[in-house]
Amino acid sequence: MGTELRFWDLLGERLSFSLRMHLRVLTHSRTLLFVFLCMMAFIASDPSGARSYVPVWLAFVFWPILFAFYLTITTSMVFLIAAVSRLIPNLRVPIPILGFLALIPTVTLCETGLSIASNGTMEPDFAGKFLSFFFMIQGLDTVYYRFIMPSIRKEIEGEEINRHLVVGGEKVDLSKLLHIEAREHHVYMTFEDAKSQARARLSDIVAQTQDQDGMQPHRSWWIARDPAIRVERKNGRLVLRLRDDTEVPVARTRVDEVLSWLQTHVHPAE
Repeated sequence: MGTELRFWDLLGERLSFSLRMHLRVLTHSRTLLFVFLCMMAFIASDPSGARSYVPVWLAFVFWPILFAFYLTITTSMVFLIAAVSRLIPNLRVPIPILGFLALIPTVTLCETGLSIASNGTMEPDFAGKFLSFFFMIQGLDTVYYRFIMPSIRKEIEGEEINRHLVVGGEKVDLSKLLHIEAREHHVYMTFEDAKSQARARLSDIVAQTQDQDGMQPHRSWWIARDPAIRVERKNGRLVLRLRDDTEVPVARTRVDEVLSWLQTHVHPAE
């Protein structure tokens, strides 16, 4: 199950997605087309002002390298944020900060590379170029996160509606599963209209799920995402009451993670 990553964009819009979803969207054909068109726009507009100093053909080599370099750095930072989010579940990072940090080495590479390619006739201008590149990138990031990513994400999630889990060698319809309880070497599964058990490890089942499927509030339980889930207190402990009136305990060490998951996936408007 992937950690849910939280950001906000240049206009203050809140974003939330898993690392797995980020990678799937990033490698989608429409994202690659968007990146290609952005790259062609940079080649045509020549924002670095290098056309008077280096051959035109060099732009068709140089800009793809810069784009790949920038995307590699931003993706690496997303991996880092995913790791930190496991320790700080409510961490929310401004996307402009990612762009700012990724642009520092990117602009350095750009100016240094152009200076070398022009045999020193084009002097590096890190400070002057950085500001213009920053606002250009923020504009493109805003278009991507507000218009490109949501549509691709919706498409991907739609493809995954009829997913299955493999439990004890058998396929289980995830869409009808309410919760799973582990007892010793068996798991007891409750569906909308049936119950079953199998010899399996809960950890192996949870590893097949994603944040939007459900979560594990306790080492012995997994619950499916359901708007009917209610948070209650019983004997000073947090419990979750499910639609079939089952009470699921919440481990003390997972309280923050559970509440964060509920806010993001179950009751986002609360």
